Amino acid sequence: MAIKIEKAIKKTLRKSSSVRAWGILFFCVCIVIFAVFLRFFVLSVWDFDGRRIFVCELAFCMKDSQAGDLLLARAGNRNPVLLWQVGKSGDSIEVSTPFDTVGLNIPKPGDTIVFETLTPMLWDASFALYKELNPEKKTKTGISLWSNENEVPFAYVGRASISGRPVSEREVEFLPWQELRLLELQLQRIFPAIDSIHFKRKIFADSLEIESFVLEEELFYLTCEKEGQPKACYDSRERGFFRRNALRGIAQFSTFPLWL
Repeated sequence: MAIKIEKAIKKTLRKSSSVRAWGILFFCVCIVIFAVFLRFFVLSVWDFDGRRIFVCELAFCMKDSQAGDLLLARAGNRNPVLLWQVGKSGDSIEVSTPFDTVGLNIPKPGDTIVFETLTPMLWDASFALYKELNPEKKTKTGISLWSNENEVPFAYVGRASISGRPVSEREVEFLPWQELRLLELQLQRIFPAIDSIHFKRKIFADSLEIESFVLEEELFYLTCEKEGQPKACYDSRERGFFRRNALRGIAQFSTFPLWL
């Protein structure tokens, strides 16, 4: 009787040991699969300022991003980069320019953007946004020179210079607002008798003037510059606003050294 009981116990132990081993193996495989899923479908690892940083690439991670968050964004056909969020639709932010620090109100979905009422900085950003939203249209700008409400001969711009060379009339319409402002200041010194020299710009799409358009997406103002850490890169100061669909992820976890 005792022998039969001993055999039964050994048999039970062998069965439980086998089940336990398979259970542990299954648990380990699940952990590996979950880790692979996180690494390739949820989280990515990026180098940032000499450190590696985890980025969550799920949509809900970016839903409530705030100023100061580090976002992964793509600008056009360029590779994604990590940029600091300065503001998003509905925010009023301060932007440093070569001339001054100016306030910028970021448009909200549903807003009608009227080009004639925009500041030069916001005009550039809105023009870039319009072209991005309407890639099928042949878009160009028209530019003229004014003194208060009176148009003055556009040929006057040939008296100004950029980087030590005379300005060509043809290139002026392609210049960003900062360089146009420099030209205005030069022309004001060259022609002191003309009051308040400034440029006016218009947008044409397929030869039709575009006076306004309705914004349907949330916008973000992103920069690689953080307070105390100035850096030059292709960000909102160069390209204008980022649309939400340009965002790829948000930094979620503590960073660790690049050599780890």
